[in-house]
Amino acid sequence: MDNTLIYIFLSFIFAVTLVGGWIPTIKVWSQNTFRLLISFCAGILLGAVFFHMTPVVSLILGKQMGFPIMIGFLGIYVMEKFVMVHPCEEGACDYHKIGVAAYVGIGFHSILDGVAIGAGSMLNLSMVILLAVTLHKFPAALALSSILVKGGEYSRRKILVSMFVFALATPLGAILSMHLMEGVQSYLIGFALGVSAGTFLYISIGDLLPTVHEQDEKKYHNLVSLSLGLIVMFVSMDIA
Repeated sequence: MDNTLIYIFLSFIFAVTLVGGWIPTIKVWSQNTFRLLISFCAGILLGAVFFHMTPVVSLILGKQMGFPIMIGFLGIYVMEKFVMVHPCEEGACDYHKIGVAAYVGIGFHSILDGVAIGAGSMLNLSMVILLAVTLHKFPAALALSSILVKGGEYSRRKILVSMFVFALATPLGAILSMHLMEGVQSYLIGFALGVSAGTFLYISIGDLLPTVHEQDEKKYHNLVSLSLGLIVMFVSMDIA
């Protein structure tokens, strides 16, 4: 994909994230609507990992492909559960500690999303990863902003400014990684993509997928939404 087109998509990701972050300061979404959105995003991320990212990583790294994926998966797990407090993106859990730790935790995800875009641009996976990141960023921003609003510790202005900075994280991470990866050996790019696949895998399984089977009278609607996300990524295999 042409770099100009990537920059256009990065601008779109910034805008989508910003809108997702600002909505809770104006209107709170219903839990049913939020669950459907999260379930769809879980399908998109799982499809990106298994239909697009891991096949490419396996071609580059061969039998060593499991190592970077494990690093990405466990890295996010350890960071969330033992180092930082991460806001649960399904929106139905306890709100843990409100504030800097939650903001930094999900902000780190945003930087890794940018790295995934940078690595994907070197391996003709830009469109797929941009789609996965775009659809993930909206609910992530929605959840983080909702947590800050419900915490009651921050003014509306401070939340809006914080979400503006948060929205910049992925585009800046992508731009930096794209420039840093120029001329880098394909093995290292494949390794970076593998780490990104591991983070996507954990986000979908640990943060998003539990929403699909929550005790709710419309949980089968969530399953359909998950399936639609998977179908979108499966169909896109032929056009990626």
